[in-house]
Amino acid sequence: MNKITKYILTGIILTTVSTVHAETAVKPIPIRAETNVATMDMVVKDNFIKAKYASAENRFIQSNVKASYDDFKDLVQKSSHDDYVFLLYGIKMSEYGFFDLSEELIGRLDNNNFTASYVTDMRRYYYPSSMVQPKDYIYLADAYSNIVYNNMALETTSELLNSNKVLESDYKDYLIALGYYKSNNLPLALKYINRALKVNDLNVNYMALKAKILADSDKSSQALKVLAQVKKVNFNTVDFQQKVRALEEYVLYKTSKSETLKDYHLAYYYHLQNKSLLATKVLQSAMMTSKQYSSSVYSLLGRIYYENDEPLKAEEFASRAYKEDKNNYLAALTLADVSYDSRHYEEALKYYKKAKRLTKNASPQVGIAKSYLALDQKEKSKKIYEKLLKKNQYNEDLLVESLKVIPQRVDYYLPRVASIDLSNNDIWLGLANYAIKDGNLKMATTYLNNSYYIDENNFKYYYYLSQVLRAKGDIESANKSLIRCSNINSDYASAINSGVK
Repeated sequence: MNKITKYILTGIILTTVSTVHAETAVKPIPIRAETNVATMDMVVKDNFIKAKYASAENRFIQSNVKASYDDFKDLVQKSSHDDYVFLLYGIKMSEYGFFDLSEELIGRLDNNNFTASYVTDMRRYYYPSSMVQPKDYIYLADAYSNIVYNNMALETTSELLNSNKVLESDYKDYLIALGYYKSNNLPLALKYINRALKVNDLNVNYMALKAKILADSDKSSQALKVLAQVKKVNFNTVDFQQKVRALEEYVLYKTSKSETLKDYHLAYYYHLQNKSLLATKVLQSAMMTSKQYSSSVYSLLGRIYYENDEPLKAEEFASRAYKEDKNNYLAALTLADVSYDSRHYEEALKYYKKAKRLTKNASPQVGIAKSYLALDQKEKSKKIYEKLLKKNQYNEDLLVESLKVIPQRVDYYLPRVASIDLSNNDIWLGLANYAIKDGNLKMATTYLNNSYYIDENNFKYYYYLSQVLRAKGDIESANKSLIRCSNINSDYASAINSGVK
């Protein structure tokens, strides 16, 4: 999600709910709600679940896989219903190879817009052609742990090849390929990943490994062909789109001929892995060693600074990039965003229009629409949003920004955003606020539970929690929650509740 979006959600919801009721009947969002979420019991339970999950992850990384499996299984069996948490665990268990547990979690999910996209993407990315025998899950997961986390790729690969403990499967061949890849035996890695893909040519995780093997083997054209196949797979969720983008930058880093371009793509890869400090170091080094492709280097550096809330540096480097190359899309987009944030809307509009001519991406058009709205040209803005929404049903920024001019769709678009970006805390808080305004306290508490799980120190969480508790008649707890909100962000609490001391 664009960093701007997180600042606008609460304002949108607070100002549009009354309009919603006036224009359209509000339909409850179909997700099963837990009862008694907004209480200290729920907080204690959440903290226990977090600790259990952290223990399961740590044990897996340390190759104590049987204990990790038992921890995850305990979580599956004891966790009360919560779609957000179930999906979070399911994705991690799929990555580790605990497919039986992830399937058990999927079986407990509600079948609605929150879950369908994630379940589809998770299966498409990770799942083997058929489930292995139950006794084999721990053995194969142990192999994955040793290969990826414990520097035992060579030994583990040899054991997999010579072991009769598990039946032959495409997933076993994938692990052997992964082991050879980590051991830098690229020819055998390619042999076994091809074997896995022969059985299961739709598994994106297998295709991604093959693309890396080919890229590392200096087989650039073949690597780019596999990358093109991966990019054709339609992932709706942000998590899996990011995996594909990171793969793309890694392959381009390995296959680029110019050292500066290599640095550019390596930096982009680090940035997509949330390693922005490493990314900036690579780019700063590239600036000193070569002037070739300097516009690309400057524009990426500017974008990274922008996304890390350093607007002055962002503008400096984006301007340098744009001065060298007026057709640099990333530079134009960054200058547009910086201008918009600074309330220089005419200038923002100019840069957004320039960026629009350089890409098929919807982001500049969203920028044009919101700039027109800021310039009091609501009808122009609305027409652009309505046109975009027909073709971009799952663009996160578009869905959120459009609510400024189409507020009656709040109960439809916010759940859609949640269905593609479950870790977006502002969406859950927006949904909670909307449910509170609609008098649906059970739904509000479910959304607040998800918000607490993502960030237990979010001041807006405690403000909305105070509203739920007050509506339930628990005034003492409501006041305590409001005090907690004020302790974290006093300006927000006093601005929203000027009459509460």
